[in-house]
Amino acid sequence: MIGVPRHKVLLVEHDEKWAEEFEKTKLTLVNIHGDNVVDIQHVGSTAIKGIMAKPMLDIAIVFKSLSDSVFIKMKKNGYEYFGEVVSGKHLFVLRGEGEVSLQHIHCYEEKNLEHFYDQIKFRDFIRSHPEYAKEYELLKQELFKIYFNDRKKYTEGKQAFFNKIKQLVDENFNK
Repeated sequence: MIGVPRHKVLLVEHDEKWAEEFEKTKLTLVNIHGDNVVDIQHVGSTAIKGIMAKPMLDIAIVFKSLSDSVFIKMKKNGYEYFGEVVSGKHLFVLRGEGEVSLQHIHCYEEKNLEHFYDQIKFRDFIRSHPEYAKEYELLKQELFKIYFNDRKKYTEGKQAFFNKIKQLVDENFNK
């Protein structure tokens, strides 16, 4: 199952089909953008086996250039542009019927990759540390109970945990 109603939160058990769906989407994005694509990664909780997630793919894509043609091609292929959500990170959303969010595409230009690497490091750390994966899942479940109708607050509630993991990764990397 893929899809979350707009502005809502839905948590489901991990589904192996998410990895397959990512691979299909990756091929589609490469076909759309060609050699402007530098890297495409499956990020977010659907990329982490064993934990509950919103059934919506998060995909990070790095472009050589975030030119107007990227935005035009994304829109032409059904993606809605949400703007530059943080410095250097542009967000597109693919919607299904009834305003259901199917995919979040996080777009980066290769000269500005700090947030891209943060997403990758977080995913890889959680994948390789089951105790933190469990802690993250429990946090998500608690936030879901409170903010099931407010995706923004749910996401904000995870930020301190994300920052904690980022600090752990940075400390271990710099040893």
